Amino acid sequence: MSNQPSNPFHPGEILLEEFIEPKGLTQAAFAEQLGWTRARLNELVRGKRGVTAESALDLAGALGTSPKLWMNLQATFDLDRVQRARNAA
Repeated sequence: MSNQPSNPFHPGEILLEEFIEPKGLTQAAFAEQLGWTRARLNELVRGKRGVTAESALDLAGALGTSPKLWMNLQATFDLDRVQRARNAA
C-alpha cells in the first residue's frame, strides 16, 4: 500500500470540509437536497457511517462528482484502518 495516503481522511470529513462548508450549506439543507435524514448525513460527516454504493450515487448526483470518487475514498479509508489493525496485532 505504498502509493496510498499515509493517513487517509474519512469521506465524511472530506464531504463536510470540501463541499458542504464551502457552499455555505447547513447539514440539514444538504440532507434535504439528498433526500436523506439529517441523522444519516451527520453520521457520515462524523465518520460513524461509511459511504455505500447508493450514497455514492446520491452524493455524486448532488455535487457533480463521480460515484467512484466517494467509493474510492471509502475503500482507501477502510483499507488503511484494517491495515493498521493488522499491524498492531
